[in-house]
Amino acid sequence: MFLSKLKFKRLSTISLLGISTLYFAQKKIDPEQANEDNLKRHVYYLASDELQGRLTGSEGETKAANYLSAEFKKLGLKPYEGKSFIQDFEYNVKLNPHDDKTSTTVKGKNVVAVLNNKAEKTIVIGAHYDHLGLNEHHNSTLVNSEGQIHNGADDNASGTAAVLELARMFSQNKTKENVNYVFALFSGEEDGLMGSKKLAETIKTNYPNTIFMINMDMVGRLNSNKDLTVGGVGTSPILADLVKKYKPEGINLGLDESGVGPSDHTSFYLKDIPVLFLFTGTHNDYHKPTDDSDKINYPGQKIITNYVFNLANALGNEKEIPFTKTKVAATKAVPKYKVSLGIMPNYADSKDGMGIDGVIDNRPAANAGILQGDVLTKIGKCEVKEVYSYMDCLAKVNAGEEHPVTVKRNGEEKVFNVKF
Repeated sequence: MFLSKLKFKRLSTISLLGISTLYFAQKKIDPEQANEDNLKRHVYYLASDELQGRLTGSEGETKAANYLSAEFKKLGLKPYEGKSFIQDFEYNVKLNPHDDKTSTTVKGKNVVAVLNNKAEKTIVIGAHYDHLGLNEHHNSTLVNSEGQIHNGADDNASGTAAVLELARMFSQNKTKENVNYVFALFSGEEDGLMGSKKLAETIKTNYPNTIFMINMDMVGRLNSNKDLTVGGVGTSPILADLVKKYKPEGINLGLDESGVGPSDHTSFYLKDIPVLFLFTGTHNDYHKPTDDSDKINYPGQKIITNYVFNLANALGNEKEIPFTKTKVAATKAVPKYKVSLGIMPNYADSKDGMGIDGVIDNRPAANAGILQGDVLTKIGKCEVKEVYSYMDCLAKVNAGEEHPVTVKRNGEEKVFNVKF
């Protein structure tokens, strides 16, 4: 059973008179204030049944990517690379955790646009637009939900709509900001931050002085207490005061210092770029087919979008935003594990071990000498082939134990004694 959806009305069905009326109505929209109707229009289309849950590599993802590209083109923005707003990437996923031999190649599409103010500095504003599709990759929190459309209105049509609206606000105002803006809409997030990793690998090559990244993931369910979590405030010493200074009236901020979290800002933090992560919290519809457009708090989403606009402007006017490495908040630990190795795993299936995308300071892996880029192959005698076997091995370790951990580094096998 699914909640009824409003059907997205394409411009092709509007009369010439309607087009004219729409054009002049849009001309009156304040370029420096988020527009609730725009946010709602984007969310209702992206989270419609037509897009079948926007699974990375699916036809629904392609439809979403085409829609996002068209929106960027209407705003007069330029592609990040080449002549297309699409940035292609691919990765492997293991759909059956009990089958070590079979993996599936997934081809994803980031959609990335640039507002080039010919400035020396650049800020990335991003969100992931992919979701769970029909639960083909088994990421749903609803048992036996294969074949049901997971529309992902809050996760993360809400953040995607906010990025589109911010792109409109920055590109259509009459101000030439002191920074360039890269508006990045990622796919592959639900399979392990795959799209943001791709962009993070190239951002400093294309824009060497990238000074900041703002990530919006699930910003559509502002509750009655107006609780908003802002993560990453410890990634630069200037951030805590800044996010409080521009806090909208009535909003209750929960601040998290960590630059590492379960969303795309992590990919940029691991490249030594300061980040902020905005999030209105989990709910009973998280990763279920019931995460639908009619449950979004659109006035709340508007408040958050305006907040990010003000923060981005303020960050662009800062002379310097120093980068600071952060600790990981205890709440980020996965409850079923007694220990943590203190790494960010690569979720791609490489068949010969699990890549390590990041090593967190003062945690067991870092203390033992394990580095970002190493490939983890064993914890004790337990073989690690990919993320699933890594989780199985880690679950067998107790706090206080010491185990040899084997990695490959530049093709050479190395063994480190790790105290968990």
